[in-house]
Amino acid sequence: MDINTITLEKFITLNEEEKLQCLKDIKHTYQFEKIKEILSELGLENLSGQVLSELAKVCNNWSQFEEAKTVLEMVSEEDRDAIWYYRNGFTHWRLSSDPNKDFETEANQALDLLENAIKNADSPTNPVIEWCIELVRVGYLKQVFENRPTAYPLLQKYYFEDVNETNQEMKIVQNKKLYKNITIEDVQKAKDSWDIIKPVYETVNIYNTYEDYLDSAKIFTLEQRYLLAIIWYFIEVNNGGHYQFFDNSTGIVWEDTLKGLELFGMKEHAANFKNLLAYFDGTISFVREERSELLAQMEEEYGDAFYEKLEQADNFVYDYDGNENELSFIKKYPEKFIFHGSADKS
Repeated sequence: MDINTITLEKFITLNEEEKLQCLKDIKHTYQFEKIKEILSELGLENLSGQVLSELAKVCNNWSQFEEAKTVLEMVSEEDRDAIWYYRNGFTHWRLSSDPNKDFETEANQALDLLENAIKNADSPTNPVIEWCIELVRVGYLKQVFENRPTAYPLLQKYYFEDVNETNQEMKIVQNKKLYKNITIEDVQKAKDSWDIIKPVYETVNIYNTYEDYLDSAKIFTLEQRYLLAIIWYFIEVNNGGHYQFFDNSTGIVWEDTLKGLELFGMKEHAANFKNLLAYFDGTISFVREERSELLAQMEEEYGDAFYEKLEQADNFVYDYDGNENELSFIKKYPEKFIFHGSADKS
């Protein structure tokens, strides 16, 4: 099934699993717009709850949060499972950063929905629970939650599960501080980069201005900042391609990503990324709105050639089977990744 040539007539003949796969295969904006047009002709009311939920996920990936909200509200009550509540919570979390929305209202709606996602999870090991907790830890949503955690008993249970191991850890959270010692030994024992990047991830602010980003990262080494950028890069590209990386808040770390890939000896990945950046004359704005405008301009001006360039860069990341990874550099220079003390939460 080629998503680039699919028609309404063909989509209608697909079974439920094939329709879901069609949505999951969307990698570029022109594909997203094509599918939206097909589904609009078909009528969203004729789609199952599962397909609507997947469509909402795609809308979120392309920063169409109001559309995602509308689509999710069309899902019938009986089809609203844990994933539905999580995706709706994600949508309201993203809407909370919209200057035209009331932050407190959207943040509390997000927390209510995430609470219900956990409530509807079929077991304590359901990955949806971890997704919910990770969302609470990102950005400013955690501040709203920590102001009144008892209002969300299930979120409270899982969120504080680790820190409740000792009274000291609970005190740290109550003081709105993150205390985490990462020693050279910890770095050398790390099985993946996530084991040592967490203080940076939970502290550095990528959601406001570039100056805010740099200011929030100043207590960390340059190598730690680069590592965070690389991690954000791979998370976003593997989820929705380079277009999503640039279009979302994560695009603010594009320069640190390139410098990090080069410093960490990830030459093939650096070359792939630099080749794509050359299409933008080697640089792109740190301001999200300006990046979005540029992407739209590139789509209009270059059309298929632009999409092909993105797809080429995306496929390199998706298909890469070489030995490059950030952990090699980390293990070689562990002293660059240690952390002692406290960091103000972003």
